[in-house]
Amino acid sequence: MQLNKWEGGFYHPMSESEALMILNITQKEIMSLNTPLLKKKHRLAMLKNHPDKGGSPYLSAKINEAKELLEKSVLTRK
Repeated sequence: MQLNKWEGGFYHPMSESEALMILNITQKEIMSLNTPLLKKKHRLAMLKNHPDKGGSPYLSAKINEAKELLEKSVLTRK
């Protein structure tokens, strides 16, 4: 799947490519992805979608799921 072609909806379980799209991590950023960058991307996504700020609880859960998945997969392979 290409990151720039998303047809909508969510996969179950979440795929790495879906997690990257949710956190707006570009193909250029994948190679340099580290914990500080992942935290920054997670924080930016949560600021825009946090339920306390009028965002969706479902989307917030997906943002957190994306961060956890990438912490366990992409970051552990480096």
